[in-house]
Amino acid sequence: MISKILLNNMERGPRKPRVLLLAISILSMVSLVAAVLILLGMNRKRLNSSIKTADDFNLLASYKHPDANKLDKVASCSSDQMTMIKTQLGARISEKTRCPNNSWLQDYFKQDFKSRTDNMSFIGISIGCNKGFDAINTARMGMNDPKFDKLLWVKEMIQNIPQVGAQKIVGACKQMQDPQFEIIADEPKRSGEMHCVEPVPSTAQILHSVRERLGLDKGSSTFEVTKAAVSSADGTVAFPNVTAGVENANMGNCTHNCEEVPMYSLQSYVNKFVKNKIDPINVLSIDVEGFDFDVLFGAGSVLDRTEYIEFEYHKKGNWINYHIMDTVRLLNGKGFTCYWAGQQKLWRLTECDHKLYEHWHGWSNVACVHRSQNVLATKMEKLFIDSLKV
Repeated sequence: MISKILLNNMERGPRKPRVLLLAISILSMVSLVAAVLILLGMNRKRLNSSIKTADDFNLLASYKHPDANKLDKVASCSSDQMTMIKTQLGARISEKTRCPNNSWLQDYFKQDFKSRTDNMSFIGISIGCNKGFDAINTARMGMNDPKFDKLLWVKEMIQNIPQVGAQKIVGACKQMQDPQFEIIADEPKRSGEMHCVEPVPSTAQILHSVRERLGLDKGSSTFEVTKAAVSSADGTVAFPNVTAGVENANMGNCTHNCEEVPMYSLQSYVNKFVKNKIDPINVLSIDVEGFDFDVLFGAGSVLDRTEYIEFEYHKKGNWINYHIMDTVRLLNGKGFTCYWAGQQKLWRLTECDHKLYEHWHGWSNVACVHRSQNVLATKMEKLFIDSLKV
C-alpha cells in the first residue's frame, strides 16, 4: 500500500531508483500524489479529515516519541484492578466521566508547579473553547494571575449573549458554576499565553469582545482568541453559525446558515499562533464534538512538547470510526499515560484494556499525562489506585 511504501522509504533511507520506478509503475500517479499530500499535511480545501484509510492510521501509529525509550514503561493492570475498573465503571462510563473535575491538575499547579526550574512561563491551548469558562480558569491557574477572573468573565458573557440568558449559558457540565482557581498569594505571577480556539462565528466574536473589554490581550500574560477550526489538515470548513454559546455544533453537521472558517492542523495552529516557540505546552484541552481524534492526528511534533492532554470521547463525529483504545495506544507510543477522567477520580486506560472498550462509544472524557512529567504522572497514578479503593 502507498503509505507503507513511503513509510518504509523514510525508515530505511534512500532506495535504489529502480525500486521507486517499480512502485510508480504499479501505483497511479494520482494516488501517489494524494498519499504524499497526506504525509506532508498540505492544504486540503474543505477537508474535514485526512484519516481516510487504515494505512493513514498505521502511519500515525508508527510514530514514537523521541524519548520513548528513556521513559518508564507502564505496568499492565492486575486482574484485581481490572475487576475493580469493571465494577466501578461497567456500562456507566459516560455517567462517571462526562463531566470531570480535574482536581489532580489543579493540585499540581497549587503544590508542585512552583518548584519547577525548567521554565516559569505557561502555555495553554483550548481547542473548542466555546464560552471560555474552562479556558479562563486554566489561564488563571497556569499564570497565577488574578486578572483572569472567571466571575468577571461570566458576567461579561451573560451580558453579551442576552438571547441565551443566564439559565442556559451555564454549559452542559455547568462550567459557569464551577469555582475558579484560588490564586496562590505567596507565589509570583507567571508570563504566558492561553489560547481559546473557537470556530462558531457568533461565539468567537463575543469571545474577542469580552477579551478586549477585560484587557486580557495586553501584558506578558495574555488570553488569545482565534476564530478557527482545528482538525487533521489545513484548509477551510463550513461551520454552522448558530446562536452564540451553543455547544454541540461541529464541522460535520452544517446544513444551513453556514460560514466558511479557517481550518488548521494542530501543528499549523501552533506554528502560526503560539508566540513561545521553546517552552512546553503545559495544558492541551480538546473538545470538538466528535472530531477530537482528528486534532490529535494533525498534532505532528506538537505532542513532543505537550505535558498534559484532555479530550472528549464520543459516539458522534469521526469517533464512530475509532475506539478509545486506538487513541490510547497511539498516545502510549508517544509517551502518554491515559485515564478515564471523573469527579476527583481516575481510572487508567493505558495497559488496562477491557473487552467493553472494543465496542463502546459515548460521551466521556480522558486525561493523559506525559511520563516525563514525573510529579504529575505520579500524582495521577496514585489517584487511580485510590479511586479503586472507594
